[in-house]
Amino acid sequence: MTCAPSNACVLRLRRVPPRAEMKLAARKTATAIRHRREQLMSEHLRADPLRKLFPGIEQLRIELLFHDPETHLPPPSPQLRTLYSAAPAFFRFACPCTDCDGNFDLTDAVTTLITNSEGRRRSASFAGQLSCHGVRFRDQAAYRRSCSMQLSFQLRAEPRRTE
Repeated sequence: MTCAPSNACVLRLRRVPPRAEMKLAARKTATAIRHRREQLMSEHLRADPLRKLFPGIEQLRIELLFHDPETHLPPPSPQLRTLYSAAPAFFRFACPCTDCDGNFDLTDAVTTLITNSEGRRRSASFAGQLSCHGVRFRDQAAYRRSCSMQLSFQLRAEPRRTE
């Protein structure tokens, strides 16, 4: 701003070049991961009850143990889920890594266990391992890599008691 002796001031504006548009890839990534998790939750809520898909099963116990061989950090907490006959028959679980868009699908393992144990009066169990096939987004989505999380699971099906 410059002022003349007559107290009249002139404001000179400097032209500022327009800024390049900023891309918010991290937000889009976080939104995509959140959307996938919400979709998983929605599918869980819409699933038929266990008694409808597997009428011979009273209870299904699912133990989940996670391990990431590429890190020295403590593993995520183990999970134990006990599903009774009224519970939704939904067997996909989100990867415990918050920056991962993957999940673990135990549907085939549960179906195999229950199909092979039909007509039994005793409980049946099945164990296995799965790898996450999701993608992890780190450092504001500039660094993407496949998730290395491993899942060891144990399934136990208790048959419905007949009286």
